[in-house]
Amino acid sequence: MDKIAGLNTHSPEYGQRGCVEIYSDALDRKLYTVHRLDKATSGALVFASSSEIAANLTRLFEQHLVDKRYLFLTDKKNANSQFTYESHIEKEKNTFISHDKKELNSKTSFKWIKSLGAFELWEAIPFSGKSHQIRLHAQANGIPILGDNEHGGSPYYRLCLHSWSLAFQLASEKIFFETALPAWAQEPAPTTSHPSTEEDLSLLEACERRERLYKTSEIKEESLRLSHREIDSYRIDQYGPTLWVYWYKESDPTPEDLLRFQELGKKLDKGVMIRKMLNRGEVPNAEILWQIGQTASRWTAKENGIAYELRSDTGLSPGLFLDQRENRLWVQAHAQDRRVLNLFSYTSGFSVVSALAGAQEVCTVDVSQNFIDWSKKNFELNGLNPEDEKYEFWVNDCMIFLKGTIRRKRKFNLIVCDPPSFGRSKNSVFSISKNFDELLINCLYALESNGLLLFSTNYEKWTLGDLHVKLEKLKREFSFKVLPAPLQGMDFELPDQEPLMKSIILRKT
Repeated sequence: MDKIAGLNTHSPEYGQRGCVEIYSDALDRKLYTVHRLDKATSGALVFASSSEIAANLTRLFEQHLVDKRYLFLTDKKNANSQFTYESHIEKEKNTFISHDKKELNSKTSFKWIKSLGAFELWEAIPFSGKSHQIRLHAQANGIPILGDNEHGGSPYYRLCLHSWSLAFQLASEKIFFETALPAWAQEPAPTTSHPSTEEDLSLLEACERRERLYKTSEIKEESLRLSHREIDSYRIDQYGPTLWVYWYKESDPTPEDLLRFQELGKKLDKGVMIRKMLNRGEVPNAEILWQIGQTASRWTAKENGIAYELRSDTGLSPGLFLDQRENRLWVQAHAQDRRVLNLFSYTSGFSVVSALAGAQEVCTVDVSQNFIDWSKKNFELNGLNPEDEKYEFWVNDCMIFLKGTIRRKRKFNLIVCDPPSFGRSKNSVFSISKNFDELLINCLYALESNGLLLFSTNYEKWTLGDLHVKLEKLKREFSFKVLPAPLQGMDFELPDQEPLMKSIILRKT
């Protein structure tokens, strides 16, 4: 595997997945850990696919018969271009330390490769497998790794240590795996004199993370997030031929910012649109948009092979919230033969996947006529007839619609509810913090016994834990079981990060 930085090799604690759990789920097969990388280290990592292979690989690692090459970056110089270092490494008070006067148990060979601007690129070959070995040995020789705050490295946006390649012989087969160079090991050389270099590298690293995980260069028509929380001032989504930048700074993008996005667009062969995310409460009708390269006000992109129309001329977002991608896959897997209600539907991604999955009914509700019309367009893009009697589209306040549904004793067995944190219509104001209980109670009344309710919110003041606490109050009136919601795709948060979007699934009992 080509491990990304920020991901543990295996689960560090209950509820958090590591690399082995993530890839085991993705491949739908058990993997065995025989080799580990630190959380902050990226690159080549090997797992075994059976207990027999695991035993053989473990033996190869223990007998030092696996050739491992690493790259690292430092801002310090060493007079020698090539040397070998040995020491005794042990754990002491929750950290690893290196002694050169105890019995030697670790050995690393170092080779200088080249200068990269203000930094030096080195290759390290460990002949043993002690924890933090390369980091400690680099520190001991005056070339601590950039970003290694624990072992004397200068501050940087990440630990610049990368497992470049692995080679070994398993039975009669020779195995060699080499990864792509990380952003910080490539030309043009990073410098300390250019104030935006670290941000440029962070953005490049963010895009590389998605390439290593999803092979974004091979899915050019698809949609996913290219930069999420790596940089505070913006987020970047790929929607087929267009990069959509959500700009969160109060000030406008500088010429330097625009050049950065232009270069990214050229590299990925995509047009770029930059939308300033203004406070809708203060400036509800503001439309500030910068366009770079070849763009269109309306275009089509895909998500998991399903087509959606995107628009730059309708609201602050282009029409598809990608943080719901895994939830849409879940709905698609559970909608067959069900009566589906999609509340606060926006452009109806959940309705489209439900219809394609063979839902018995799909009822779509949103307060905006514009969004309902847009929803019908998304149906048509996927060969669905929005006029089919199986599909209903209602322009209505969702709270009012639910109350009417309850009065009519109409029931659904799959409800999707993704409300805004705050919304205003002609006749009412909706606030998730004030209306949560009422909304969930109405949803549960409209849900058939053994039916499923998928609820999501991006309300920033709540954590997933807060959401579960709030559900406890509802158990006084309803009987339901809380099921685990799909995990967010790793183009968004990593497993140990609190997600911005919180989702729960309830099964009414």
